Amino acid sequence: MPSTSPTSHPRPRRSSPGSGSAGQVSNAVHREVLLIVPTHDHASTLDLAVRSALEQTVADLDVAIIGDGVGDDTRDVVAQLLRADERVRFVDRPKSPSRAEDTRHELIATSDATIVTYLGDDDLLLADHVESMRGLLRDRDFAHPFPILVDGDERLRALPTDLGDPRCVAWHVDAGYNTVSLTGAAHTMDVYRRLPRGWEPAPPGRWPDHYMWEQILRLPGIRAVTAPRSTTIKPASDLRPGVDPAARRASLEQWWDRMHQPGFRRWWDSEVADALRRSAVETYRDLALEREQVQRLEATNAELGELASTIPGLRAELAALSDEAATAQAHLELIEATRTWRLHDRVARNRLARRVLARRQG
Repeated sequence: MPSTSPTSHPRPRRSSPGSGSAGQVSNAVHREVLLIVPTHDHASTLDLAVRSALEQTVADLDVAIIGDGVGDDTRDVVAQLLRADERVRFVDRPKSPSRAEDTRHELIATSDATIVTYLGDDDLLLADHVESMRGLLRDRDFAHPFPILVDGDERLRALPTDLGDPRCVAWHVDAGYNTVSLTGAAHTMDVYRRLPRGWEPAPPGRWPDHYMWEQILRLPGIRAVTAPRSTTIKPASDLRPGVDPAARRASLEQWWDRMHQPGFRRWWDSEVADALRRSAVETYRDLALEREQVQRLEATNAELGELASTIPGLRAELAALSDEAATAQAHLELIEATRTWRLHDRVARNRLARRVLARRQG
């Protein structure tokens, strides 16, 4: 990887102080991997998420929980995690305008880790996630697991992509497209130092995480990769709003128990492969439907073209009829203006008067 001078390291942004030592960001932690867990109001699932991080096959972790305006229930959960494992630390801050992007940046800017990865507070990491990302980042700058979501019926949904393909990279830098979630995404510290800004609040209407990935994927010579396997358990975000915390935890606990059963990894890979096959079938079906719609549109356009070709002739006929009507009107006006017509009109009126008089006399 290209060397980076110390002056290129992004300076930490000023941020609001937290309560006591928990609000301070320290660079005294020396670990290979910085694992950032932002949280706001998911106290019911945070412990499961962090425990899945602590069970990684790579033990050299700095697990940094960002409290983004959390309540006392979350602080209680974090306190237990801090007592249970010295690799966990907590940065407790008031609620940010967005998703604590400034604190994310501050953590990275003050860390001496070589790799950074992320975890949502209601998602789970499989035990080999960090090991997988570390292997991919030996000769890459940015990596993420194969994208899989868990739907409400617990079926897996695949979102196929390959950041090793420039066409997929081009698709992802569009503001409206993304399959790279925060959970599981990983990058080197070197590539973060090359970014123009790093983590910062996204503009209105933009996804914060995608806004960050866009910066990375637009770097010249970026080396990105999508892992061939899925190493995260991530419930679909469109199923989460309004879910009762107890129900949210019960659902995640089921996955927690399942991932600790013998043979889970083999079963999971099989389910991922099945989800990928379904996605391929749906894609071909959608392409066939799109092709039919294109053919119908082309046929409609052809009909419109034929109708359009008759318009000049119809316009010419209409013009000719208008000319004939104008000529007839002129002739009529000429006739009505002649002396003969005026006399004829007067005689006609006299005849009518004599008839009326004769009837009265009769």
